[in-house]
Amino acid sequence: MLCKCQQNHHSNDCGSYPRQLEAYPARRSTMELRKFSLERYKGYAEPAEIELAPLTILVGANNAGKTALAQAIQLFAGGLVPSENDPSEPFPLKSGGIHHGETFEDLVTGRTVHGWLRLSATLADNSTELSLSATVRNVVAPSLPSERQISEWSLMSDGHEVVVERQGFDKGDLYKVCVSGTAQNPRQIGWRGLIPDQPDSLADWVGVQAKAFKIWASGVRPLLCPRGFPASPFTMVEHSPVIIGPNGQKTPLALAADDKLRESVREWYRKAFGVSIDVVAQGSYSELVTNASARDAYVRLMQSGRGLSHVLPVVVMALTARMAGSGVDIIEHPEAELHPAAHAEIAELLLGNLAGPERPMIVETHSEMMLLRARRWIAEGRLPADNVLVYWIHTEPGCGSILQKIRIRESGEMDSWPDGVFIEDYEEILAIRRAARSKE
Repeated sequence: MLCKCQQNHHSNDCGSYPRQLEAYPARRSTMELRKFSLERYKGYAEPAEIELAPLTILVGANNAGKTALAQAIQLFAGGLVPSENDPSEPFPLKSGGIHHGETFEDLVTGRTVHGWLRLSATLADNSTELSLSATVRNVVAPSLPSERQISEWSLMSDGHEVVVERQGFDKGDLYKVCVSGTAQNPRQIGWRGLIPDQPDSLADWVGVQAKAFKIWASGVRPLLCPRGFPASPFTMVEHSPVIIGPNGQKTPLALAADDKLRESVREWYRKAFGVSIDVVAQGSYSELVTNASARDAYVRLMQSGRGLSHVLPVVVMALTARMAGSGVDIIEHPEAELHPAAHAEIAELLLGNLAGPERPMIVETHSEMMLLRARRWIAEGRLPADNVLVYWIHTEPGCGSILQKIRIRESGEMDSWPDGVFIEDYEEILAIRRAARSKE
């Protein structure tokens, strides 16, 4: 639950939030993501599990596995609501605007031709907890195209459980089915993505719970880096403010469709950069424009500096989080292309607009300010300590990517911290001092 000062957007010495944000009421949650786990997926050779808080921060070196972990959630969601183009694929290689790989082998640890991977998620609300796990194997037979098969699948709900296990690799092979500990007759099972074609044939409660997973999956919003949107001008169409696209390409339409959102964005830009942005109609077209206080002339936003346009989808995603319903927001490097002085502003924006457990925000970042500002909010009592989780992701020889969960205490201190993390500035200062002493 969000603390009172966060809900009311009180001002403080770090700055205030746009008052217009109060116009966005929280929508009632359906189910919330509590845990997500993966195994044999890209660099994650060993089982790895991540708990979700309203804000989950992923930090680590390049190529450690941060992006892979964040995008795996969309990969899982894409399997729950597959497109009409390829509904038979358990994990479509393209979903939510993300191109997960050229082939299924690209998703499997070691790119093993006959490899497998497992993804699992736990959803919950005040009365129910659901867990769905799927193991998908790549099967290659002579003279036949490769096929992705669901080799193991399970769904658990409040003490009830359905477990299915494929008995072979040939087409038409049966699945062994066990319902709440009782073995059923083996049967064929058709799949639509990760969901059985006839889920209630397994147990009469499976269809309802599978639908809950689908509803949640439709609310996953990834925001990639780099970002961008089509250059102005653009043509107005009916559009929902909560749909901005994985690259932010629909951000101009979201701004044009919602006056309150547009004013909130304008207020944040004035505060963060001292500039104003707006949507200006030009006949049948519209343009995103900006101007600075030093001049009266408007210029197109895309011509005003990459940082101003690159951060716009992040701002819109943050400001629409509370009206987007159940799901999860995944933001890659919200600080990208911004001057370090602006990192605090983007951190304040994200912290001030957390939607709560019904829509956790996952932030992949290289900005130490993002972590420092979250710690400060907790120390100042503006955010409960359990609203933030930090994962340090690193690699170990023979194990691949490893997750280390770090909690922030009420004092703002970390309960643990790996050696050498965010120590570069300190080491540079020491080097400068050593050089100065040697000259003396």
